[in-house]
Amino acid sequence: MTTYLHRGHLTLGVALVFCAALAQLSGCKRFQRKHIPVDSVQELAYPRCEAEPPEARGALVGAGRLRSGPNHPDQSIVEGYEIRQHTCLTKAVVRQEWPMGTADMEVLYDADGLPLRIWKRMTLPGIPDALGHADTRLYELRTDPVTIKRRKGRGPVVYEQLLGGKPRVVIGPGRGLLSMWIRRAKLKVGEKTRELAIDIRELEKIEPVTLLRERDMHDPALGGRVQVYTFYGKETVFTDENGMVVGDLRGLRPHQLLSTEAPPELPLYMPLDPVGSP
Repeated sequence: MTTYLHRGHLTLGVALVFCAALAQLSGCKRFQRKHIPVDSVQELAYPRCEAEPPEARGALVGAGRLRSGPNHPDQSIVEGYEIRQHTCLTKAVVRQEWPMGTADMEVLYDADGLPLRIWKRMTLPGIPDALGHADTRLYELRTDPVTIKRRKGRGPVVYEQLLGGKPRVVIGPGRGLLSMWIRRAKLKVGEKTRELAIDIRELEKIEPVTLLRERDMHDPALGGRVQVYTFYGKETVFTDENGMVVGDLRGLRPHQLLSTEAPPELPLYMPLDPVGSP
């Protein structure tokens, strides 16, 4: 069924097609295609610090273990994350466990806290041959435009370019990764910053996102006094005084402060391989 605008105007469908066709001329950038399939992408070396051996773990900056609190709508979510500082870069590792889908991520940042590379693997724990259905993706942020290298299960590797600019922020599965943005922003209460972010939680997108620091609050369920940050105008996380995420508004809470039993640990299936896969 065709939807019409007020009399004398173009139909909505015609207007969208018209704007998409003239996107480059008229500035209707939201209608431009962002994911561009390509035959190959530029392969860059895994970032390493010359002064460190490859096996160096780096200095622990902060870590957290979060899971669903008593008021969370889903009682089966568990997240663990840690951030380690190397001589020339920072590495953030996140694992989010949920019976309907588990996410493992490694994000590398340069000395200024800006993202260089993202590796992500998604698995479905409850199905036969879960690893055979894993979705592994590598996002290369050092290229222009950003590129995606992806393998679904044992299928072929496919490549894409992701248009939208060079992101300064990564938003991914779990909440701990936001600690990197919050610590770099160093906002005071009431201040905000707007930066280009790549959000890889669903269909990848690159767009400006605003981070706002709200008034601090005191909540024993979060460990006492916490800082409060909102992004996208609706998603809120809580951090400790060092900017490390300790929970969110939906009900994630520090594991050590919960009296409820943690869900069973979900399998890893095989070692993670951010360097050699997909």
